[in-house]
Amino acid sequence: MQPLVHITEAARRLGVTAGYLRLLERTGQIPPVRRDLNGRIYTKFDMALLRSMGVGSHPRKLRRADEVLEGIR
Repeated sequence: MQPLVHITEAARRLGVTAGYLRLLERTGQIPPVRRDLNGRIYTKFDMALLRSMGVGSHPRKLRRADEVLEGIR
């Protein structure tokens, strides 16, 4: 089983704010994540996908999740 982190820790590791991750999810720019009783939770795969999409890097256009996943097939 993959270790899970909550949104605050995920945001810290990505170098963004939790509010920014919520905004990206709300506007459909990143895929929705799982939730538990304490809020959003992220797996290692989720974190890698977000990094590949460009979340946390210097401002630039984010890649879509399907573009990233197509590249690994």
